[in-house]
Amino acid sequence: MRKAYAMEYRHPTEERSSIEMVPYSPEFREAYRKIYNECFHEMREALDIKPYDFIQDDSFFESGMDVVYLLTAENELVGSVALKGDEIDDLIVNRKYQGQGYGKQILLWAIEHMSTEKIVLHVSAWNENALRLYKNMGFEVTETIIIG
Repeated sequence: MRKAYAMEYRHPTEERSSIEMVPYSPEFREAYRKIYNECFHEMREALDIKPYDFIQDDSFFESGMDVVYLLTAENELVGSVALKGDEIDDLIVNRKYQGQGYGKQILLWAIEHMSTEKIVLHVSAWNENALRLYKNMGFEVTETIIIG
């Protein structure tokens, strides 16, 4: 599907995150690049959004990383999320850790650390697992966006 959804956090959950995340650190640059590209490659290819591996070079890291937070375990990158104003963006989980609840924990952490009352995010209709998670956690579709 070449659709995406804008979603807003309208049904707050009582659940709380059990993780601690830390600000992005350049020591995780290569791990972040690898995991970010792995997480979005299949979707970008299915939707024919080029380049399929979005992070092509180090210029990606020159700005905007001050809003990125990392979840690490024993010096390995588990996942990350960006908090951009009122938007939760680029929530990713290392494939090694997918299916273990880390996406939900990162989302809960992000919600708890947002500094705005209104919280939004965007998700491709292609990413059914993320869409289901966001709906289950209290997000509601507010707009359908056609990609392309």
